Amino acid sequence: MALTKAKTIRTAPHLKLSLAQNAYNFLNQSLRHYRKSRRDVQEWPFALLHITQTLELLLKHLLQGIHPILIYDDIDKPKQTVSLEHALGRLTTLGFVFEEKERLNIHRAAEYRNRVVHYEVELNKFEWKNIYAQLFEFLHFFHYKHLNAELHAHIHKNNWAVEAHLMLYFKKNFVVYNGVEMWKENPKDILEAQTQPYFYRGRRRYARFQYGDEPTWLELDPNFAQHHPCHDCLVLKGQYHTEGCDVEECPRCHGQLLGCGCWL
Repeated sequence: MALTKAKTIRTAPHLKLSLAQNAYNFLNQSLRHYRKSRRDVQEWPFALLHITQTLELLLKHLLQGIHPILIYDDIDKPKQTVSLEHALGRLTTLGFVFEEKERLNIHRAAEYRNRVVHYEVELNKFEWKNIYAQLFEFLHFFHYKHLNAELHAHIHKNNWAVEAHLMLYFKKNFVVYNGVEMWKENPKDILEAQTQPYFYRGRRRYARFQYGDEPTWLELDPNFAQHHPCHDCLVLKGQYHTEGCDVEECPRCHGQLLGCGCWL
């Protein structure tokens, strides 16, 4: 009777990642999508989703450092973890100090992810790159400030070239205006918008709403604009929104100006 040797079956080891390790994996995956986006624009949404997930996981990592239960939305029923913006609010309550730059970038990251996942999204390659470069630079800033370490140490060497490219692109193309970080052409757009206080339809003119005075937004949060710039076009309270802003309210139909069709 022939004897056969039993085959040894090797199974992959169990994978367990900490919140921080998971964040860095998402970041490197995001950078891979960014690299591929030069050849395929379909990669852009995935690059954006992954970099936003990196930020969310790092916020949860900070919460976990205080107490593991804090990463859950309801600490009495620890099932669902906190959202990006909920994590920011909880950390603020616990004494973390976040600059306006941080709050704005976290809010915008959540907005962009929401648009990609739940709505139709239309942005040109130039807009995608600006959004991504600003979020990537912010991650460097955030990581150094709150984790006391350079983010570069967690970026795979295959992504070093794109990391350097993004940081240089940001340095050359972003400025601070009215205390807000923005694309270098935005100040010109903001100044131009202030010279256009009306929309015209036939012989009738409609006074535009200034940021912070929109009736719909005032109902939602009357004090928000007092402390935060517009999350889309970055104007301050009392200024007119720039062309194409998705926050401006139509003075005719009171819907979102960008999609209402009143001025076509």
